[in-house]
Amino acid sequence: MSGKGWEADVRRGIMPLRGRRMFNTVEAFTRQFTPVEGGYLVYPSRKAGGKLVTDAEYEQLVADWERVAGRAGRWKTVGVVFAAIAAWTLITNWLSPPEWADALFTVVVVVAVSASLLWASTAPRRLVKDRPASTLPRPLAEAGREARAALSWPFIILAILISGAIFFGTFTAADRSGGRWAWLIGSGTMLGLYLWGALKKLLDRRV
Repeated sequence: MSGKGWEADVRRGIMPLRGRRMFNTVEAFTRQFTPVEGGYLVYPSRKAGGKLVTDAEYEQLVADWERVAGRAGRWKTVGVVFAAIAAWTLITNWLSPPEWADALFTVVVVVAVSASLLWASTAPRRLVKDRPASTLPRPLAEAGREARAALSWPFIILAILISGAIFFGTFTAADRSGGRWAWLIGSGTMLGLYLWGALKKLLDRRV
């Protein structure tokens, strides 16, 4: 399959299972869309019917997603994170903040990156929020698969690595204060949820 043909299939959301690339963020995003006559259907939630998105709107949504999660977007995010770390290092050397400030800075960076990706990935749902449904809701099993497909592998792996690092770092720490227990429980919960989601997403590839 030629590069242009493959890209066209991905943009239409009909890339065949064989030959998919696990870390293709565009493919993961376009799986929210079901091609129909006159555009694409988007299902805002598991219990909602399909709502129509025009071809022009679809192309704009994909372009906006690529700016955030495409190759250039990912490098931009890495650059911003490194710049933030460098700035924070200078600030800590100058002001000598308390020890918990480093943990707070890490949380802020993770939340900011995750929120940016989540906001971009849910743009289709915000777009059709007030539009009437064109079809009936999908079966719950199918809706679950599509919801997981909308989360890209880079996002899931980043969440697992960060939550896992926080969980095991807190677990091995000698401090057992209330704050540490909150971090341990919160990060452990997030780690478990994303590991379960990753497993379900892998199993979805066999359907």
